[in-house]
Amino acid sequence: MVAPDEPGWALLAAAAAIPSVLWMIVRRRGAGLLALAIAFAACLGIGALAGKIRATQIAAPILKEQIGPVRIEGVIAEIDASERSRRVRIDVRSIEGLTPAQTPRFVRFSFKGELGFTPGRAVACRAILSPPPRPVVPGDYEFHRDAWFQQLGAVGFSIGQCQPLAIRPPSQPADTVFNWLGAVRRALAEKVHEAAGEKGGGMSAAMVSGDRSFITPEDAEALRLSGLAHLLSISGVHMVLVGGMIFFLIRFTWPLVEPLALRIPAVQAAALAAIIACTLYFAVSGMEVATQRAYVIAMIGFGAKLFDRPALSLRSLAIAMALVVILQPEAVVTPGFQMSFAASAALIALYEIWPKLERPERPGIFTRIGGWFIAATATSFVASFATMPFALHHFDRAALFSVIANIVSTPIITLWTTPAAALAAIAAPLGLADPFLWLMGKSLELVIWIAHYSVQLSPDVDLPRLDGASMALAATAIALFCVLYRRGRVFALIPATAAIAVWLSVPQATGYVADDGTVFLKQTEGWTELTDWRASNGLNPLIIGDVILKSPCPGKGAACTLDAEAGQATLTPTTPPTSIPQPAPQTPPSARSPTAPPLPATQATAPVSAPLRAGCKSSTQLSLKPPATPALTLNPCDFIGLGAAIERTSDGRLVLRPADPQRDRPWTQKLYTPVPKAPPAAKPRKTAATTAPPDDTPDSKTASAGDAASTSVSEPEPAQ
Repeated sequence: MVAPDEPGWALLAAAAAIPSVLWMIVRRRGAGLLALAIAFAACLGIGALAGKIRATQIAAPILKEQIGPVRIEGVIAEIDASERSRRVRIDVRSIEGLTPAQTPRFVRFSFKGELGFTPGRAVACRAILSPPPRPVVPGDYEFHRDAWFQQLGAVGFSIGQCQPLAIRPPSQPADTVFNWLGAVRRALAEKVHEAAGEKGGGMSAAMVSGDRSFITPEDAEALRLSGLAHLLSISGVHMVLVGGMIFFLIRFTWPLVEPLALRIPAVQAAALAAIIACTLYFAVSGMEVATQRAYVIAMIGFGAKLFDRPALSLRSLAIAMALVVILQPEAVVTPGFQMSFAASAALIALYEIWPKLERPERPGIFTRIGGWFIAATATSFVASFATMPFALHHFDRAALFSVIANIVSTPIITLWTTPAAALAAIAAPLGLADPFLWLMGKSLELVIWIAHYSVQLSPDVDLPRLDGASMALAATAIALFCVLYRRGRVFALIPATAAIAVWLSVPQATGYVADDGTVFLKQTEGWTELTDWRASNGLNPLIIGDVILKSPCPGKGAACTLDAEAGQATLTPTTPPTSIPQPAPQTPPSARSPTAPPLPATQATAPVSAPLRAGCKSSTQLSLKPPATPALTLNPCDFIGLGAAIERTSDGRLVLRPADPQRDRPWTQKLYTPVPKAPPAAKPRKTAATTAPPDDTPDSKTASAGDAASTSVSEPEPAQ
């Protein structure tokens, strides 16, 4: 998924087949460690092959350039609402101006105001659409890759109101089922949100239906920073609530019906009913990665009860992981997959060693309370510690007070929220669920308050970002701790120590040059945006956070000086070149290996195409002068269409690392960068000797229309 080039079928097939055959041969001879290493290599090859198959299987058209406003006809598949706007996902039937071969499978656009429609309704809308945006700086969120696997071929924003449309129902039964499930999910979320109250209703709707659109951005940020965002994902707690409630209800009522009790054991009947209930809940809840993991584990557990077989925890988790990797291999690089399975594996490992710490005698009430407090503390600490490497890599931050927040909120969820939700589910068929949903909302209001208060108390510590190599070493340490026994867990310290050493030694970014020329510098107050080179593509890097300060510099090529974390930043006007400079012959950044050293200050120039370089509106030069090391001087116009990161090494030097973009992957599209309008050609004077223009002279109206189309850029939908 992260390789710069697309691997071929023959290479992937060999990477999967050869280690698999070797593993079967070595395993028969009893070579345990060697067989384990070969099995690990075989799993890597099989996973890579599954990713290739998946990427080819779900291939769908993607827009090549911005279009619009255009008429879009289709069926509403999903509505993601917030206080700012609504994002509508359309199952497209047709788009004005596109042939069926060019029409994306799905499009998503923002919509302000009241939509007035629910999922499953056919509509016709007008919107401006653009290709899914690529990362604007190195290491940023790969939205275009996720969009490919979601068959999302365009994003944008709507123009005007959508109108109802009468079209034929979907020809595929699966599409009909998914549209119906989307409508049921939305109706369930609206019902829960209304009954639970305004403050706690958004979180209640997310926990019941998986629809997070009713949560305010402030509450969502507080839950994430406090380490309580896992409550929003439908995972093991929710599956246990639904499946366990049905299991025990059938288990204790089944013997009351004598003909049934004499023919079918109560345990097997209860397990079958729980499997059916979990399956329905899984279909309605949105089927995210955490939900898939919890569903597979629940199926294994209840299936073991159904067939009177034991269920092994780590083995169940391994089966769930294998199924997710084979069916949705793209999920492996997502934070949801990594954090969900890491936390689950660490908690299972803790559970396996926990009984050895218990006392054999019968404990009293205070001993039980103390044991519960110790268990809750250990659970929160282990889960937070297991997910911290992935949070530092993907979000550049860690929830330092997450242990305390989870300890305080656990009794609320266990003793208040869960019973209220269970009673609401039982009373729902009778139409009496509203009082219990109100109680559930009040409990979650308290959880949200805990999240906000935890964020206020948490110290503002700027931790270094964890690079990919450090994250891989940390993941290896977590895996060894979970699969090894007793003293063997000591071997997990080797990759853990290596991860910390690499993490503290790699250069950290103190600035970025976006692919449109915008410069972002890190200051004491936060990240600041310099607008001298802005090409107005409307995209900000997600890697630096949501709060971006405006530069105190006047811009427009004026001289300016400001203090940055990297040193003193100086903007100096330069004389615009009369012609486009040709870069010196050197290896393009896109052709270098990912391990190649970054460019020093004397080579802070990236070869770009002539139209993009000529379209840079500013001739301002940026210079960064650290206190004790040489200055780094660059012209951001040289990095339009590419992007770069300004990094500081361990000895204080500043280096410039140009982006190493993916090239021939299926989801890779041409960078979304406006092409400047060509200057108009001088018209010849009319004389008697003037002849007719040659046939290859472009028509003036056509050229003007093409130039206008290439320079008209509107703000696309943010890639959240």
